[in-house]
Amino acid sequence: MTWFLFIFGAVIAGFVQGLTGFAFALIAMSFWIWVLSPQLAAPLVVFASLWCHIIALSREQKHEMPFSLVLPYLCAGLIGVPLGTYLLHVIDAQSFKIVLGTFLVLWCPMMFFAPEFSYFKKMGKTADACIGFLGGILGGLGGFCGAAPSAWVMLKNLPKAQQRYILRHFNFAIQLFTLIFYLFQGTISKLHIPYLIAIIFAVSIPALLGAQYFYKISEKQFKHTVLGLLFASGVFLIGTVMI
Repeated sequence: MTWFLFIFGAVIAGFVQGLTGFAFALIAMSFWIWVLSPQLAAPLVVFASLWCHIIALSREQKHEMPFSLVLPYLCAGLIGVPLGTYLLHVIDAQSFKIVLGTFLVLWCPMMFFAPEFSYFKKMGKTADACIGFLGGILGGLGGFCGAAPSAWVMLKNLPKAQQRYILRHFNFAIQLFTLIFYLFQGTISKLHIPYLIAIIFAVSIPALLGAQYFYKISEKQFKHTVLGLLFASGVFLIGTVMI
């Protein structure tokens, strides 16, 4: 049962990661939380998401977008990662899941029914950096770095291509940095090796399919897909605490 849930969760999360550029942790942990401890699952989530990014980036169509779009998120996010990796070993897992899950459950319906907030569109790089810092902390906690930035770029109502560009490049850098920190801290052990091997085989094809499907959906479909996934993830996170 453990391996079935692990592989099934990895396949679904890999496709979503290829499609949206984020959400591997949110989707995979909805399955893995039943059979893996947070300390065991966190490095696996980061590695799997990083692997999906590498695969999906190889299929990404070229867009003329300035790197300055992602730079504020990235610089602040890298500062937040060490704090997140430290909190992974001291934070109460149940409280963390309740806070993150509640945020997603409340925020997603609000964005679905009231998507236009012109005030947030005008906010600049300082606000982007604050969101990136929060994303870095969540990334260090276990690969959840895409949760806050995805909510933010949607709140700013950016086009789907810009949203995925920011999320994909931000998440790739944060997860790479987080994985390095995990190695440095000794968070990754021999227990992770069989799971890491299984991840490479489980997520590769789904991530490719997700990356190709991105170019076949509309802006509205992309938005509804992201909101639906985030809302479902929030429900799962809260549910794991209540059961």
